[in-house]
Amino acid sequence: MGMASPPLADETDLDRKSTLRVTPRPTTADQEGAVRPVRRSWGSELRRGRGNSVEESTKGKARRMWKFLSTGMKQNVNKIRSFDVKSAVFTHGLLHLRNFPCNDPVRHMTYGKGAAGFISLHREGRVVMYHPDGRLRDLPPASVSVPYMGLTSTQLPGRLVGWGPGASLTLLDSELRPLANALDPLDVRVCQVTEQSLELVTAGAGNVCVWCLTHMVCRVRVTEGLGRHSVFTQLALAPPGPERHHRAFVVYRRAVVVVDLTAGRVLEHKRNLHLRDITALVYSFHLDFVVTASKDVSIRVWGPDWGLCMAFVGHTGVVTSLACCPESGLLLSASLDGTLRCWSIEGGDQVQCFPIEGGEPPLALGGPMKGGTFFTFSQQGVDFWTISSLYNLHCRLGGDLGGPVRQIVVPSCPLPYPTRVLCVSGDSNVTLVAAETGAVLTSFGAGQRVRCADYCLHKEILLVLTEGGTLIRASTLTNPATCVDEWKARGQGPWQREEQRDGEGDQWIAKPGPASCMVLYSNIADGQRALDEWKSLQEQRCQRPTNKKPLHDAKNRFLVMLGHNGGCVSVLMLDTGKVQYRTPAHNGQKITSLQADPENSYLLTAGEDKAVLVWRVFPYAQECLSLHLNLFCGHPPLYLALLGPLLALAFQDPDSATYSLVHFSLLNQSRTDHPPSEDHLDCITGLCVCHQLSVFASSSQDGTVRIWDEDNRLLRTLQLSAEPECLAYSGQRGDLLLGIRGDLYRIRCTHLLPHDFQLRLLCTEMSDPIPDLPISHISTRTSKTKTVVSPIPEKQPNGKQDMTKDPEYEALLARNRDLASLQEGTTERRKRKPPTTLKTRKEAFDRYMRIIYSQPLNIKIGDEDMFDLHAALFPPKLPDRRPFTPPTLRNGFFPNPNLAKPLPPITRPGQDEELEPAPAQSNPVGFIPNSVLVGQLWPDVVVENTIPKQTFKLRDEKDYEEEGDTEEVQFLVYESDEELDIGSPIQLVKSPQKEKSPPPPTPEKPAYVMRPPKAVPPTKKPKLPTPPPPRTPTPPRTPTPEIPGFLKQFVEEDWFKDIYQDQRCIRQSLCPEEFSMQILDYMQSCGAQLKMRILSALITLRRQGELGNTDKLSKGLMGSLRNNTSSNMSDEEQRVVSEILNVLVCLGPESHEIIVELLTLLARKELGLQKTVMCLLQVMGVEDADPWLAMEMDPWDSMVQDLPDSWKSLEEMAAEWLHSWTSKYKGQNSSLFPKNAGKNLFTPVDVLNYFCSVKRDMFLKAQTVPPEGRKDTVLRLPESSRSKPIQRLGETYSMSRIRKPPGVILPPLSNRPVLMGFTPFLTLPRVSLSPFPFPVDQHCLKASPRRYFILERSYVHYYR
Repeated sequence: MGMASPPLADETDLDRKSTLRVTPRPTTADQEGAVRPVRRSWGSELRRGRGNSVEESTKGKARRMWKFLSTGMKQNVNKIRSFDVKSAVFTHGLLHLRNFPCNDPVRHMTYGKGAAGFISLHREGRVVMYHPDGRLRDLPPASVSVPYMGLTSTQLPGRLVGWGPGASLTLLDSELRPLANALDPLDVRVCQVTEQSLELVTAGAGNVCVWCLTHMVCRVRVTEGLGRHSVFTQLALAPPGPERHHRAFVVYRRAVVVVDLTAGRVLEHKRNLHLRDITALVYSFHLDFVVTASKDVSIRVWGPDWGLCMAFVGHTGVVTSLACCPESGLLLSASLDGTLRCWSIEGGDQVQCFPIEGGEPPLALGGPMKGGTFFTFSQQGVDFWTISSLYNLHCRLGGDLGGPVRQIVVPSCPLPYPTRVLCVSGDSNVTLVAAETGAVLTSFGAGQRVRCADYCLHKEILLVLTEGGTLIRASTLTNPATCVDEWKARGQGPWQREEQRDGEGDQWIAKPGPASCMVLYSNIADGQRALDEWKSLQEQRCQRPTNKKPLHDAKNRFLVMLGHNGGCVSVLMLDTGKVQYRTPAHNGQKITSLQADPENSYLLTAGEDKAVLVWRVFPYAQECLSLHLNLFCGHPPLYLALLGPLLALAFQDPDSATYSLVHFSLLNQSRTDHPPSEDHLDCITGLCVCHQLSVFASSSQDGTVRIWDEDNRLLRTLQLSAEPECLAYSGQRGDLLLGIRGDLYRIRCTHLLPHDFQLRLLCTEMSDPIPDLPISHISTRTSKTKTVVSPIPEKQPNGKQDMTKDPEYEALLARNRDLASLQEGTTERRKRKPPTTLKTRKEAFDRYMRIIYSQPLNIKIGDEDMFDLHAALFPPKLPDRRPFTPPTLRNGFFPNPNLAKPLPPITRPGQDEELEPAPAQSNPVGFIPNSVLVGQLWPDVVVENTIPKQTFKLRDEKDYEEEGDTEEVQFLVYESDEELDIGSPIQLVKSPQKEKSPPPPTPEKPAYVMRPPKAVPPTKKPKLPTPPPPRTPTPPRTPTPEIPGFLKQFVEEDWFKDIYQDQRCIRQSLCPEEFSMQILDYMQSCGAQLKMRILSALITLRRQGELGNTDKLSKGLMGSLRNNTSSNMSDEEQRVVSEILNVLVCLGPESHEIIVELLTLLARKELGLQKTVMCLLQVMGVEDADPWLAMEMDPWDSMVQDLPDSWKSLEEMAAEWLHSWTSKYKGQNSSLFPKNAGKNLFTPVDVLNYFCSVKRDMFLKAQTVPPEGRKDTVLRLPESSRSKPIQRLGETYSMSRIRKPPGVILPPLSNRPVLMGFTPFLTLPRVSLSPFPFPVDQHCLKASPRRYFILERSYVHYYR
């Protein structure tokens, strides 16, 4: 920075010569601005004449002195500027100022007016004093020793209080000399001064006292209700309020006692607030909260009614002290874990964690906590801190519940327009905020997700672009904003031929698609007219918009620029929404961002094709866009910002951790970068520019905001305590607006910039901000209201333009008058209403039904009523059915039991004697066919066919006693139940003849019972059998749990029964992945046959689509493969290994690990699996693997024979080999794969095919070498399996093609194309052929017609 030269003397003064005696040591200004003597060599240049005295003119003296002064000033300014321009870091939140180490540990510290700063009391009684900003004051004499436990500063200047140990309380002066002792003090453990009165509150063992500072007299003494054993260690004061007295909160162990200091009584005891003893206590006056901390490392916040509001957990050591900052609403905590933490009581989370350097944990913290300096002390010294506030809440939008702030737009309008901010937060919330005050002017709910928004201040129009591509136009004159128009699918229509420019008429152009981004282009040529129109709109505040058509403005143009997903830029008129012009761009790829610069007539577009297009805008022309510059970038640009001809681009690549900012000059096409160390560390969230200061600002998820100058140098780094969501510059003073946690915050960053930028802002003409009052809220059902018809005033206010001569305006007035006359009933119709007829009524009703039901109802009712009322009321009775009884046998189904023959006796091995009769044949389930039973007991009797319709079941009944004798009875019971529930098998024994048969069953419940009693001695007369006791119902059987559906197909397998011996143990939530791992574990210990079946089951599950994530299964199969593979495998083991490889290929045909495993097996020749591996590679799609891969892997086995783990060594060699050929394949096809493309664009099979093709080409090239000595030899190229070449049109005879007869089904092709199944029709590309081989007009640049085709695809049957 230079200074203006002082005015030189006039001509007359310069002509006068004056003599000057120059001393041998003249003086000048040094680099620090001080005057110093000049060396003798400087004087030699000024000597003129003889000796040490020379004569010097006034002009020369002035020039010499000015040269010395300007040189020194320039040097000083350059030093200050170089130091000021250096990058600096500013932190929001805790900021460490200074540290004072000490050998004597600190016992207590205090602050206040009485101490004129801070005072620390050490263990040996030494006292150290500090200034309010934390600087060290003069140390007191070493002989001064204070015999107190603590010092407390008072509200009186130069007065302190010393207290403890025990019953000691003394008033001290600034030199720590005692002035007055308290009268009859009690035990003092803590002491604190009230803020609003000259009183002192102390607490100790069983007492709380209030003392007067002027006379040290106790005014209130509370001992009753406290207890002698209650030793209070913490104290917090609550100032009196309108409805509450002065209160004190004192702590002992796990309880807090509330004491009324005005009335001198105990209010309440709150016990067991923590699990362990309370170590810290603080009271927040602004929130009326009590905060406690204890040895359980937790911090709890209690409400006015002692309800737990929240708890903070994060410290790993005991919390030693708490402090509350009323300005920021933050809670500070110090802990033995060596950290200071900031907590937000309103947000309920941790804001910042600051570790203490040196590792010594803080024991206490304190200070004024009103934006100033506070202290912490430990065993090794005292630290001073401050809370720096870089940003403050500007406007609440919705917070975390409303969603993040996704866009901030600040329209650039000069004075006297107010500065307004448009914010898009959440999914569909759009808010208009006053930039100066932060008041919400109006809001708009789109009802669907908003992609972006913009605001036209001159027209008071809000533009909202939704995710579906709909553009909403709303009026901001009401609160909430009123929706005026919805423009759907604007600019998305098909391309017209005249719109296809630059020789693209014959080429395919992608459809525009829905709009993806939007920006407003405002060209203000007549500023006064625009201002008058805006002022007239302000008079219509709180009024709903009318259907008044806006007047056409020939000078001021407002254009809406839309970028589409199909690479199209559309230009719409703001008033009508009509598409004025559109043009293709970005090679048909999506446009990601737009940036408008009306001052320089620029429009910038960025797309996914990694290009930035600079367009010149001609707002008054039909074709208003002209491509000016095309910039190709290495990555798609994320954000754009334009400062005159300087373009700033933000790029990010998370894969390479690159988050950079690049400057590009549109004038000389030069690029400016900065060192990589200055880049952001995480994703960039915003980029903006301040035109007043000529600086750029970028925000990132690393919690920083970085400010850059025009040379892309980092000026300042603002370290925030939260992640900024987006940012924008606002206002004349260069304030920075941020979106943080769903709200709008402001940073006044002007004072943080270097002095040159501050001077630049001071030199800018400033004006007072215009008051921007909020709009009154209008109660509506929804903010998205359609336009309503309202009366238009015919008289225009004074000062407005006369529009009565406008024909359109006159037509609107006439229409308004007609509507008013119709409403009043003064207008009569010229024609009378025609009389209604049956036909007109029917037509009217049909039209009404079409409107309601979209189609007329066709309801036909028959002439005859088919409903029989008598049959419905008196249905016919069903015939009575008697229960079935056997027609012939009275004794039941079986013959007379007396005629039954005994069964042959049972003989045991080694015995010839008959032991006992043999039991009858029984079924393990419990059912015996009647024919078998009759054939064994009555072999000579023919039984009639009297089998009832229901089945008979045998049941085993328990023994019963009658008259002291126990008889075993067998029952044959008829039941209607379908389920069998039979007990143990029944044994038939021989029984004597009975006199009477049992009575027949009753007709109410058919039951046929045969009761053959046991054999009795012949001397006794057989007794008549008694009726059986009533049968107890069988308890219901527990239903078997249903197994998952995919397991039912394996229930009969042997391995399934071995794994799940009890199917009831199978969980319903068993997934196929977990089941596959279970059977894989079982496969390790089973035989070869079971292994084959298990592997077959895995393939079945894979083909059925049951297996989703197969990573764990593939790893397990690879481990099983290594366990089952050896050099001396049997045939069955080889089949098992082959099946495991087949399953691996089925699970992951494109897996890199499986390919490496196959190559490893191919290299191990002693295993004998080469043929199996070759077959699998061929199935996977590897061509010519047999000669080339086998030759490549052949020497590998001999290279690893001497290594301890040959399998692992071969795997490493295979992986390294595959990686090297993958790099070669990617380099060969670099045009197909971009630099940042992953491996998902190609598979290892493609790499193997590439390797085989390279080896095949090398072999063919070696075979075509001509013999030496002969140069006229014609060599025949060896046959290769390459694809056949395409044919020229005319090289084939079309009539020689085979014509297939109609109706004949063609056999399937071996090489079938992608078309699968039956194709009823094909949509083939349209080919335009020209009879001329070249264009007729040589100057007409047209695309030549296609003259090549593939012969196989010219046949019809190719597409079947």
